[in-house]
Amino acid sequence: MLNQLALPFLITGLCTALMILKDIFRFRHPVTVMNVIWPLTGLYMPFIGWVAWWYLGRKPGRQIRLKQLIPQAINRNSGWQTIFVSTSLSAAACILAEVITIPIVTALNYFSIFPALWHEALITLPLCLFVGLFFQFLAIRQREGYSFWRVLGLACKTEIFPLLIFQAGVFLFMALALKYVLNQEINPLLTHFWFMLQLAILTGFVFSWPASHFVIKRGLTPVA
Repeated sequence: MLNQLALPFLITGLCTALMILKDIFRFRHPVTVMNVIWPLTGLYMPFIGWVAWWYLGRKPGRQIRLKQLIPQAINRNSGWQTIFVSTSLSAAACILAEVITIPIVTALNYFSIFPALWHEALITLPLCLFVGLFFQFLAIRQREGYSFWRVLGLACKTEIFPLLIFQAGVFLFMALALKYVLNQEINPLLTHFWFMLQLAILTGFVFSWPASHFVIKRGLTPVA
């Protein structure tokens, strides 16, 4: 039953990501790193990711405004659109970190007595922080043109707190999924494992929303 529910969600998410990726070749986002983040958004937000891309990333009027913002001062808008885009960066960083981590954790399960979730946490968290900071660094550097260290400092202030809250949501969901659904086994060959991970990313997104709102309210720069 779970596999029957999981497969449509996973396929729809993949199709959504591919649709966004195809569309990006025609309507490239002016903030370069967002051309990576938007397709990843489609993976965990089937169909909704496409709607979000259409209205927040692809829309010609918004594209023009963003191009005007790049060389100028930041518009510290704390509306839901800004929070959504900022939170999607944390989600994209988490997805890439999980893709790298899962094969490693799967291999370690054969050689260690520690629970799989601890392996995942120890490897995913630093990877997620690194990728998220890298994404935010690229966005701020493109817009502001500050020195390396100043951009790095802004990226840390902007991204570390939302990423930590995001990961807390992911690990909480995966802990429950491992206990009640996955039988304490991280197995990338199972369809419902990827479905649980997809839901975990959505849970992290919800957890991180207030954190992103808090950071933006303080006047720190979201990705775009």
